[in-house]
Amino acid sequence: MEKQKNQHIAFKDEVDLPYKDKRKWQNEVEKWKEKEGMAMKSSYYYSTYNSIQYTTDAVPEDAEKPTSKGAVKNIVVLGVAFMFVYTAFVSLQSLQSTMNAKEGLGVASLCSIYTATLLSCFFAPWIIHKLKTKWTIILAFGLFTVYVIIHFYPKDFMLIPTSILLGFLMGPLWIAQSTYLTTTAYNYAKEMGTAYDRVVGKFNAVFCSVFQLSQIWGNILSAAVLYNDHTKVLNENSSRPHPCGAQDCGWNNNDLNQTMHVALIPDNSLYMLLSIYIGCSLMGVVIIVSLLDVLAPPKTADREWQSVQGSSRTMFCATVKMFADPRLHLLFPLVIFTGLEQGFIFGDFTKSYVNCALGVHNIGFTMITFGAITAASAFVIGFLVKHIKRIAIVIAGAVFHASLILALYLWKPSIEDIPMFYVVAACLGLCDAIWQTQSNTLFGVLFPEKQEAAFAAYRIFQSLGFALAFGYSYFLCVETKLYILASVLVISLGLYSVIEFRLKQSHHRHHHRDCHHIKAQLVTL
Repeated sequence: MEKQKNQHIAFKDEVDLPYKDKRKWQNEVEKWKEKEGMAMKSSYYYSTYNSIQYTTDAVPEDAEKPTSKGAVKNIVVLGVAFMFVYTAFVSLQSLQSTMNAKEGLGVASLCSIYTATLLSCFFAPWIIHKLKTKWTIILAFGLFTVYVIIHFYPKDFMLIPTSILLGFLMGPLWIAQSTYLTTTAYNYAKEMGTAYDRVVGKFNAVFCSVFQLSQIWGNILSAAVLYNDHTKVLNENSSRPHPCGAQDCGWNNNDLNQTMHVALIPDNSLYMLLSIYIGCSLMGVVIIVSLLDVLAPPKTADREWQSVQGSSRTMFCATVKMFADPRLHLLFPLVIFTGLEQGFIFGDFTKSYVNCALGVHNIGFTMITFGAITAASAFVIGFLVKHIKRIAIVIAGAVFHASLILALYLWKPSIEDIPMFYVVAACLGLCDAIWQTQSNTLFGVLFPEKQEAAFAAYRIFQSLGFALAFGYSYFLCVETKLYILASVLVISLGLYSVIEFRLKQSHHRHHHRDCHHIKAQLVTL
């Protein structure tokens, strides 16, 4: 007893001066808790974990129990399934302006998809609540397959309605994915006793690295099929002066022959591509149905959020309420930027840089580089977050992306400078990996008790970015689009810094509170 009492006294002395050596003090706290059996949690994560309470009520019989192996397996399965489906969709998206160039049908299809996605995000929590995350994903994947099939007969009265239907399920699809991933991360972190924000960051990186392989496979397929089919249109047009890069103004050019190289895709090659894409979409459906576990949903301690689970009206209100959250006000420019920068890559970089200077058959090869670097960077970033703070990664990414925007503004793409196209594509891939992984992670950390509504708001703003990028793509010069990207990037970085500053303050408040709580416990012993 005397020895134990002396240990308590010695430990109290350590608590009185906790900030001289934080790491040593925290280690002593953990050792003391193990000996005494106190169920204390670490500052910030104690409050985070207590916002999620798990229950066996209304949980499906086949729901997965949280195990470390099961969690990792599900994230990999989710990533592989999305990779197969988006192998088809991303490649179609990159080729829409060529495949359906007549009367701008391809661009109209993409605008319809992302506009419907924006609207669907308001109802996504209700849809996910009714269908559950797994079946929401399955239904959306099935509609992707229908969208590909429609391209065998791409008439406006068929393609546009299908695009709208796909958009109405694309919002719930990505919110279901984010909800599934973050819930799995909670389970894993709770079981393993690790920090939640590191787990969700790592899981996001694993998913993104696997998912971004769709950029590689989809563009390998399109490049392999189209490379032997490019026509004399490229050679004829390349002999004429034409504005490429930042000087490309689309419809505003005086000479219509200078606007773009539009090399039509032969029917036999097109049908071969579409058949492969249908196979990829069906493979994604099969993987989700057969391998993805049904996850037991978390029950939150937030009474307001529990009341949201009642009806479609309250579900809609839950999403709308998110727009009143001041944290979301600070984040929405960053999320819009993620949509704008991807829209620029798929809509303007491929058209005004690659296709304009090198031809349509080189789009696939260039985008392979983009996809490979994005996937590899997302994977590496997931492990760097253990050693480098999130704000440092974001600031470095912002500075690098700003430099890249300047390079795109000054660069005059030419067929004689082919390596530069691949360097720029690689840099765009690195920047995209940073924005996708860190923005998703930040939402998971900030809104652990309101996942579905938070990620609904995330997809709304990102879809708005996509819709704006594709909407003004035809009407603005590339130079103007680069100005827009740079402006939104600067605003996003400034507001993001405010969020990180507030998170740090909150962390310190929780830390001081736990220090006093531990001291009070020791005094009573």
